[in-house]
Amino acid sequence: MTGSRSRGFTLVELLVVIAIIGILIGMLLPAVQQVREAARRTACSNNLKQIGIAVHDYESSLQLFPDGGKNWWSGRRKQGGVPRMAPDQNWGWLYQILPFIEQNNLYEEPNNAIVRRTPVPAYFCASRRPPTVLGGSRAVNDYAGNAGLRLNGGGLSNWGDGKNGGVIVRGGFAPKVTFGSVTDGSSNTVLAGEKALNPMDYDRFSTADNEGYTSGWDWDIVRWGDLLPCSDREAYSADYRFGSAHPGGVNMVFVDGSVHFIRRNVDLDVYKNAMQRDDGNATNIFEE
Repeated sequence: MTGSRSRGFTLVELLVVIAIIGILIGMLLPAVQQVREAARRTACSNNLKQIGIAVHDYESSLQLFPDGGKNWWSGRRKQGGVPRMAPDQNWGWLYQILPFIEQNNLYEEPNNAIVRRTPVPAYFCASRRPPTVLGGSRAVNDYAGNAGLRLNGGGLSNWGDGKNGGVIVRGGFAPKVTFGSVTDGSSNTVLAGEKALNPMDYDRFSTADNEGYTSGWDWDIVRWGDLLPCSDREAYSADYRFGSAHPGGVNMVFVDGSVHFIRRNVDLDVYKNAMQRDDGNATNIFEE
């Protein structure tokens, strides 16, 4: 009786199968990456939504918006051991809203160094980086307030102070902002958004990302809208624009609390109008 022999795969057949698998993986990988980026962008949008709600709660409690603090080098102001609120707090708006994003213990922590080095997860975009502390001393942030346009004189000494339409203004330098100050409409005016940051600077100190979320008035916590938002790859270390790691655009929260994805190719004049709360030009910038 003749025995049967099982036939195995030849080397050529194995190579063909491996090649086919490689092609399939190559076709599926971009789709998987797109799904992951969509999830990260949604998480980023939710962070800004939370920030918008916190600012609303802040305004409801104090009848004014949080401000950008006084100076990046100024110390935290307290009275009787309790941190002061705007317009009497030198630390900026991302610190001021901590009690309204369930971070009251961090807000009241008496040790300044501990507060400065404690990251707030809601202040980071997952498309860019995890909660990050630079040099073991500064917990940074991926979101910045709308300081309006960077047009008035004074060079780098004031960076606008929020006087050119900003919703987040410099404490002690510009009049306080309330909902009544947003005469162009809360649904037409940007409150905050993602700030531009070059990928090389994600985990190292840079001019635009070195003081952390507790900083007073500085481009760490506020940005300006006289230039269009950029891709992180196009950002430089001293950038004052909004921007993101997302393909095509940037997430922004408006004064009414709604979050929209603004395309980087939006018309510049329309974009500038959305960065000014009271210029009389209420235009629709939304581009999903």
